Amino acid sequence: MQDPHADPWPWRNGLMTEPLALMNDSSHVVRNRQKFDHDFWALRLRRQAAAIDPRAIDLLGYFGLIAIALWTCLYGLGSYGILNGNESLYVESAREMAQSKEWAVPTLNGLPYLEKPPLFVWLVAAAASLGGSVELPPRLVTAVAALCLILGIVRSSVVLKIGQRGFTAGFILATSLGIDVMSRVAMPDLTLAALFSFGCFNYLAALQTRSVSRVRLAAGLLGAASLIKGALALMLFGLIAIAYYALEPARRDDMRKSARDPAAVLLFFLPLCLWLIAIEAALPGAAAHVIVEEHILRFLGMREPHDYYSGSPLYYVPRLFLFFFPWAGVLLFGWLAAARQAADARQTRRFLWLCVWIPFGFFTLSSAKANYYILLCIPAMALLTADYLPGLLRERRRFPLVMAVVAPILLFVAIWAYRLWQIRSGRAAAVTLMPDGSGPQAIALLAMLSLAVVALILAGWRRPAMLCLGGLLMPVSLQFDHLVARAEPFMSARTIAAYIQDRDRNVPVYIFEDFEALGALPIYLKQTIPVIDSKSNDLAFGRRIRPHHPNFVTADKVLASGNEAVVVVMQDRLKDYAGTALPKVSTELTTIGRAKLFRIKP
Repeated sequence: MQDPHADPWPWRNGLMTEPLALMNDSSHVVRNRQKFDHDFWALRLRRQAAAIDPRAIDLLGYFGLIAIALWTCLYGLGSYGILNGNESLYVESAREMAQSKEWAVPTLNGLPYLEKPPLFVWLVAAAASLGGSVELPPRLVTAVAALCLILGIVRSSVVLKIGQRGFTAGFILATSLGIDVMSRVAMPDLTLAALFSFGCFNYLAALQTRSVSRVRLAAGLLGAASLIKGALALMLFGLIAIAYYALEPARRDDMRKSARDPAAVLLFFLPLCLWLIAIEAALPGAAAHVIVEEHILRFLGMREPHDYYSGSPLYYVPRLFLFFFPWAGVLLFGWLAAARQAADARQTRRFLWLCVWIPFGFFTLSSAKANYYILLCIPAMALLTADYLPGLLRERRRFPLVMAVVAPILLFVAIWAYRLWQIRSGRAAAVTLMPDGSGPQAIALLAMLSLAVVALILAGWRRPAMLCLGGLLMPVSLQFDHLVARAEPFMSARTIAAYIQDRDRNVPVYIFEDFEALGALPIYLKQTIPVIDSKSNDLAFGRRIRPHHPNFVTADKVLASGNEAVVVVMQDRLKDYAGTALPKVSTELTTIGRAKLFRIKP
């Protein structure tokens, strides 16, 4: 047996003591010497790494991944106010639910709001009951969901035999831009992505292991996901299962057996059905509204009001890239490398690709689009990237790996430059009115880090290069937080609420026409706010069934009350405001962001 302590290169000393007469072709000898030296030290490093206890490596990996995940999900969580629009409506709905104790029918500004089932609102209400600032508890719900998703993807990777420990998939997910951004806002999409993804992954594991308990776990997770955004999760999973059934004949018997399990069927359908029964009992006609308008007409682009937007067939292509930055190139070139190799793990990869392309295709064909819908694709993409990465690292040529880093950076910079051109040409509105130069600095730092990653690849340090690739997220993430913090007066009503509480605490407050643009104001004032001449899309359903609710008022009614009041008007509504009788008795107080405050003295 070979002595493990013996010199693996016995001729190395000979090379180092060659006679000068043999060094006429000095360049050839120097190159060989450099190669042997490199191999010698590389082997020594591998031996030292192999001597480390594997349990210590596992422990170090878990601590490192948890530290990265905590930074991704928790850094700056409460550093800016609740954002008007999507985030504010869930937080306000949770505040009203906790106050009214009405758990079945969510409300918004005191009116029924049935666009989504209430599971996420329940979680936000529970978090808010623990106390703390206005911003932190609601966002902790999303942050915890992100942490569960990152750590859970590690377990899913091991179960699906993608890597021995699963750290790669967890690291890729934790350093993806979509997870970083969406984990810091109180919106249900990341919670939905966690439940939906784990439901799909456990179903695949159940087919591979023929485990009834995993089938039921998958069904329960998908049933819970249906209480986030309705039947969307059930429908997408159904499409994935149908496509997999068609593509994998060897799995058909197992899939039929899982579909005949009564417990799994109940766990899959029962949660949403129970909620529909509850809201129908509390509000007759509510179940039909949810099924027809929110699940059918919405995605056909026929629901009124049209408070969503559509886009071109390529709408989600750049968004999918941005949400999976900086790993999109690794996934693409890893897939290309795997296409030239033997098709191992074909069934697992096929299912995971369906988990990407089915949601992507559905949202692309849908007439209701939003940037964050594509988040459902990201966990499966992380697993696929972790699966392809070893093959890409074993490639003899360095070009594919270099391109996997360089191509996304160049595309990201091109998208940023295009956005900057749109703003300067007036085709898009700036997030803040006064640029401070932080954008070019972030891009410059991103470019320098990417060059460092490329240098590591060219030096042969491919795995450390992939660790540094995840670090490219840092300047982008910090820039995002910086922009949101600077733009807070334009994106949140926290500053407006503070102004009102300091100067007009006991004066009635009204919002003119546009509730959504000032949706965070009721949260900070801790009360529902009447809307003058409402044109709110989010309150349209409530107005239809309760047209005489006291939170719907007219300008004439405000004047007739004879009370002094404060009216908050968005600048794009000033023309409508001038058409009422209110300007005759109002005085402008201040401008905060894109809103003007007026004091009314009838």
